[in-house]
Amino acid sequence: MKDQPVIQDERTRSIEHASYKPGFMILCFGLLVDITVRSAFFNQAPWDLFALVIAGSGVSTIYQMRHKTLPPNFRRSMLILGLISALVSVLIVLVLAKLR
Repeated sequence: MKDQPVIQDERTRSIEHASYKPGFMILCFGLLVDITVRSAFFNQAPWDLFALVIAGSGVSTIYQMRHKTLPPNFRRSMLILGLISALVSVLIVLVLAKLR
């Protein structure tokens, strides 16, 4: 092996940072699959794993907000997504309550 250090320039750093995205996606979707399996087949509470997914996503979002790399309409999109998710959740709860 060579004892010379790797020279860090913009290209190597951008490739390094870009490589984190697929790893993070695999980790998050793997956790979501694990949550589904635990809930459906083993009747275990998945809240600890949900907290990991939300915390990991939240940290990267906050980092991007601090460095102003998010699109201009990001907050509006997240608000709309949150409202739609809450509405769908309420509808699912109401349907499941009527089925019991």
